[in-house]
Amino acid sequence: MKVKVCGMKHPENIQALAQLDIDYMGFIFYEKSPRFAKTAIELPERIQKVGVFVNETIEKILKKVKEFQLNVIQLHGYESPEFCKELNQALAAEGFAEVKLWKVFSIKSPSDFEGIEDFSYYVNGYLLDTKGQYRGGNGEKFDWQLLQQQNLSKPVMLSGGIGPEDAEQVSQLFKKGWIAGVDVNSGFEDEPGLKNITLVNEFLQNLRTYEQV
Repeated sequence: MKVKVCGMKHPENIQALAQLDIDYMGFIFYEKSPRFAKTAIELPERIQKVGVFVNETIEKILKKVKEFQLNVIQLHGYESPEFCKELNQALAAEGFAEVKLWKVFSIKSPSDFEGIEDFSYYVNGYLLDTKGQYRGGNGEKFDWQLLQQQNLSKPVMLSGGIGPEDAEQVSQLFKKGWIAGVDVNSGFEDEPGLKNITLVNEFLQNLRTYEQV
């Protein structure tokens, strides 16, 4: 199972997290977020950098791709399939064709899955978060059983209110083939943008243990 830790901003905290067995580290480029990332940090090559954008211009996204050497762009706003198409074209033109796109969808009820597949040709993955007051970091879960009814064509990263106590249930979703990975954030923080490394490490160890059961 792939693991992404999002909302990183403090250099020492980032370096400590980079020692753990994670696949993606997320940086939020939404200025209204308390987890807004300002400084580019070097990471081991095995960890992919994910940039989170909310209704941003292609020009500003490209700027952050270059500045932070992003591997993945995560679109967390009202971006359309056409926008994703144009962004892919712009990335290719700038020499960043290998950068992947993930589109975020906020889920509360079955109807929120409608239209997801309209993006299938233009993105590499879907991230499913909980529909709430904020764009991410709400600390709430949607009904994960809704995933059973879907047949999504792209890998799914599960987000929204996931905490240390959810390792077993998340592993079950992975083993059922409903998700490809998990995205954690506020459930592992001492304060916004500052992750509790011990909690993250314990969660990772529990995930790997339950995967083998």
